[in-house]
Amino acid sequence: MNNIKYCSFPGTPKAALAELLNRKHEAVAVAGGTLAAKTLPETVVNFVDLKNLPLNRIKKSGADLVIGATATFDDIDNSKLAKSWAGGVLSAAAARCSSQLIRNMATIGGNIARPHSFNIFPAVLLGLDAKVKILSKTGVKTCASADIYLADFKFRPGRDCLILEVIIPGKTKNWACRFEKFAKTEASWEAYLTLFMAAEVSGGSVKEIRVAVGALSPKPFRALGAEKALAGAKLSAGVIGAAALELERDLEAARASEFKKEVAASLFKRFLEAL
Repeated sequence: MNNIKYCSFPGTPKAALAELLNRKHEAVAVAGGTLAAKTLPETVVNFVDLKNLPLNRIKKSGADLVIGATATFDDIDNSKLAKSWAGGVLSAAAARCSSQLIRNMATIGGNIARPHSFNIFPAVLLGLDAKVKILSKTGVKTCASADIYLADFKFRPGRDCLILEVIIPGKTKNWACRFEKFAKTEASWEAYLTLFMAAEVSGGSVKEIRVAVGALSPKPFRALGAEKALAGAKLSAGVIGAAALELERDLEAARASEFKKEVAASLFKRFLEAL
């Protein structure tokens, strides 16, 4: 970080964006900063610290759950509102991030703004059909959380736009969800596999199903084969087995090892059997 010459401490999102768009001094936004030393380009000279922005609230807005971009993993882990949503999966996922020191610093906005295979929330938000509100030079826009990883997405979070908040749709509030992180230890940041699973079951039939896979690449993906095998189906041993097999095929297409495919299938079957 020897290239850093300036530090900015904006008090509003608009002021922070102005710093990022100042072409005299290439800038990057930093919240928790847990990955900053490893990911800052050498051309960046302005360190835009977001800690003073009023973006750490966790609240309801209508039927939706809204999490401010600077809410830390610890904030989410201990939020009563987050614990009451989708079986508490958001809090459970936040608790699996890494050490307590990292959870005190790392923010949900930073976790989705800087793509990395081992980031927790991209897969969780993908599975919850979450949206992200972004401030850019063209104003405020809301997009699907997965859109920011698309090659044709026009802006770079933390470089020429700011993530303001994450919106979890109200339809997910009562979904049965589980987040699994398969790693060497509970405190490991690295993971062999992360798996987000969600289902809404009525009368024994699956109305909604989501399976999102992380840790295999910086961009999480939906296991669409496994989801298709369960959509509208009545849960039974045969259906669960067939869906688990489809999940293995989804992971095979992502070039996952046999070991990871077997682990994912086992965790998936355990989730479905508990519904």
